[in-house]
Amino acid sequence: MARPFDSNDRTGAFDYSDFAQEFLRRNAAYRQQYARIASESGFDPQSTACRQMARSWGLEFPD
Repeated sequence: MARPFDSNDRTGAFDYSDFAQEFLRRNAAYRQQYARIASESGFDPQSTACRQMARSWGLEFPD
């Protein structure tokens, strides 16, 4: 079902990474996993747990 045009729609300028970020931000499973990893590792992006979590969601962070 098509959504009616909304001039206040902020997604008009989104690219693929913007949509992916919004999807993850709203995804309860991702947020729960993120919170668990952050509390366990102090959110060290170089930790093995952090890297594995990122890969499981298809994320890559440049070094």
